[in-house]
Amino acid sequence: MTAKEKSPFDTNISKNRLEFLFDGIFAIAMTILVLELKLPEQIHDKRSVDELGQALLHHWRTFLSYIISFVILSGFWIGHNTLYAKLARITKAILAIHVWLLVWAAFIPFCAHLLGRYPSNPAAFAVYLSTAFAYAVGLLALIITADRQKAFDATVSAVDVRRLRRGLIRSLIGMVFLILYNVFIMPVLR
Repeated sequence: MTAKEKSPFDTNISKNRLEFLFDGIFAIAMTILVLELKLPEQIHDKRSVDELGQALLHHWRTFLSYIISFVILSGFWIGHNTLYAKLARITKAILAIHVWLLVWAAFIPFCAHLLGRYPSNPAAFAVYLSTAFAYAVGLLALIITADRQKAFDATVSAVDVRRLRRGLIRSLIGMVFLILYNVFIMPVLR
């Protein structure tokens, strides 16, 4: 094969297939969240509204963790979908960043279960927030890479890219402060 010949395996990455994979992983992760919600088993009188209510109330942290995590995953998916719609093409670097994003999106159900089970443990919150941080770093890398590789479509201006970058950087800085506060300050205050 000469230098001018292109390998049949050196083709563009299908934008549709990557989108289907991304949507599928998010759908699965959002569904897995509900698996930690357990039915109360220690009810003596199955007709007692008070007893069932108390048993459900006992698990309020797990329910809250589920709702928060579902909203966070929804926000991740919506944000990605908005950004993805503006990509004109998928490069190998952009594909690698998507794998990074999927790793962290799929990890959210574990983080939700951990936080639901150990809500007062700073390490549980730090793991959860670090996961969201890692996902946001991936989005920032996606924006920077797509901009440098000219992978955005013509409707995306340099001003739009700068605005997106700045917004994500501000979010990342806020997350770092939350992680540091939770890990180093909160335990001292208890």
